[in-house]
Amino acid sequence: MNSLDLTVLVAYFLGVTAVSHWARPRRAHRDAYFLADRSLRWPLVAASIVATSISGVTFIGLPALVFAEGGDLRYLQFALAALIAKGVLGVALLPRYYAARVGSPYEYITLKLGPRYGRAATGLFMIGAVLGQGVRVFAVALVLELLTGWSLGACIALIVGASALHTGHGGLRAVVWTDALQGLLFAGGGAFALTLAVAGGAGSFEALFTAAGEAGKLRTLDFSTHPGASFTLWTGLIAMPFQNLAAYGGDQVNTQRMLACPSLGAARKALYTSLLGEGVTALFLLVGLALWAYYGTHALPSALASAVAENGDRIFPAFILDAIPSGVRGLLIAGVFAAAMSSLDSVLSALAQVSTAGDGDRSTRAVGLWALALGAFAWALGHGGGQLVPLAYQMTALSYPPLLGLLLLAAFAPRAWLRRPALGALGAIGLVATLLPLTTGPAPSLAFPWLFPLGTAMFLALTVLPKRASQGAS
Repeated sequence: MNSLDLTVLVAYFLGVTAVSHWARPRRAHRDAYFLADRSLRWPLVAASIVATSISGVTFIGLPALVFAEGGDLRYLQFALAALIAKGVLGVALLPRYYAARVGSPYEYITLKLGPRYGRAATGLFMIGAVLGQGVRVFAVALVLELLTGWSLGACIALIVGASALHTGHGGLRAVVWTDALQGLLFAGGGAFALTLAVAGGAGSFEALFTAAGEAGKLRTLDFSTHPGASFTLWTGLIAMPFQNLAAYGGDQVNTQRMLACPSLGAARKALYTSLLGEGVTALFLLVGLALWAYYGTHALPSALASAVAENGDRIFPAFILDAIPSGVRGLLIAGVFAAAMSSLDSVLSALAQVSTAGDGDRSTRAVGLWALALGAFAWALGHGGGQLVPLAYQMTALSYPPLLGLLLLAAFAPRAWLRRPALGALGAIGLVATLLPLTTGPAPSLAFPWLFPLGTAMFLALTVLPKRASQGAS
């Protein structure tokens, strides 16, 4: 990274800081800091939801997924899960949140089931946030290590430090505004890289699709019933809706934004409009397709080729170093940072809210502590391995099933059904932990999406089990 690229990167950080300062709340109370006085416009919230969900794993992992040998477009089937889950959330859960006038799903669970269940849900969210976001921070740091030449630890520190700074200073309003702008930056960076790779490789989109079709890389639908196949129509229709419903309806990272809208109608508009984010997913899958064609006719420099051989997720950043001109390269590196920070600042804001019970006076310290925890976990991942896309989902599979189970019971079941929630949570986590090794490796015997419905089913079965039966089983 030369001085021009560094100048562009510094300008990006200064711009984010300026927006954060401009958008900061003028009043230091709960709704102002954590919910932006419930006054955010729905287009801005929709853009923030998209930017938060399209993380560094998307920016880096999806191109690598398609570029890899045997890679194709089957990941698009997961868009069906988003459509189903957001439909259920908008019709069945959001009205309940707004009717109860709560600031988080965990407040709703507390209201319906009692304080200890609300605390349990909060704890599950915290675990899932640290595990899932830790993977996303690690993904981006891995790339920045290659792009900048800095150490992995320095890259992690810069990402979490910058995110914590503007989150702690500006609250949710600043997070939403910076998310929207950062989303435009990394989407624009992806579009530029796609155009350049197509022009330098296949020559045109028509030629790209012709070559990709002949190589089998345009495969989108997979009707396979093999339990180890991750990207199939059945995982998109049956398994991943459980993950998406937990992510958008039970994870405060996303619900915080919807609850900051002035009305249920506005929240629904934001939620449904955020489905446009699937277009950004498609964009980065196409980037992987274009990179496959580009490096079919071009050779990577030996140093970059070695880095990609060591970790296939480095193919997109290797292209940035190899083919993107100076200055524009700085914008792409800023896009990588934007992909990380647009998710991380959202997570930090949500963690600060639930861990301080909405106390704005303690929020800045909470943001800093959570940033340290996330950074430490991301650094620890540097000593492990695994493909980024599955790994990000696998981490949240430990907490999402019991969290979703609690939410479903709070919303749709009589309180009398709640008999053994602790047993249910332990059973769900134990089942997922037992099955997790089966979902790893080049040829898994169980696809990772199935962890979510299986874990949720285990939680519900053990939780609503009659006392006599559960005692007999124990």
